[in-house]
Amino acid sequence: MASKKRTQKNSRSSGPLVAMIAIGVLGLGALAAYVKFGGADKVPVEVRRETPIGSPASKKDDVPSTVDLVTPTREGTELKLGKHRSDVPAGEDARIYAINHFLKESKIAPPDARAVGIQVKDGVALVDVSPSFNQTYGTFDEEAILKGLCATLAQFKGIDKVQFFVEGKPVETLGNVDLTEPIPVRGAPTSSN
Repeated sequence: MASKKRTQKNSRSSGPLVAMIAIGVLGLGALAAYVKFGGADKVPVEVRRETPIGSPASKKDDVPSTVDLVTPTREGTELKLGKHRSDVPAGEDARIYAINHFLKESKIAPPDARAVGIQVKDGVALVDVSPSFNQTYGTFDEEAILKGLCATLAQFKGIDKVQFFVEGKPVETLGNVDLTEPIPVRGAPTSSN
């Protein structure tokens, strides 16, 4: 008789547990159905992604597997920009890779000056650079940096202009060059000195 009471007691105590599990499973199923079949049209347009991450279009257009790496040289007072093709290391954004290559090879920017992020919005590359990039350079150096960075970005489809940011704040000048507005990547501005 004692074992019969235990069985009845165990079946009564597991009843609410089974009901809670069933409700949880139904809730997860409803949530999954909502995510899969509804709700996306209610996301504000300004928050939606233009191209889903990982889609074939974004991989093909935004992340080429090879890029032109730009290296500056001076012949007297004339700036020359040499280019050579290079594979982009796996997992790296081609645009950031190319920018950082240029900054390193220019030997003008400090060694720790680098691009840390990039977004392209309405044809404007919004490039987030490390704080050490934002300093005063000589007139020839400003010209070399801007022309080289613009030449680097001009190779990428959909980029017509560039604007630089440090920790989310716009870089207003690079020495004598006004950067408060995006600058064209084809035909970079020069210093006003």
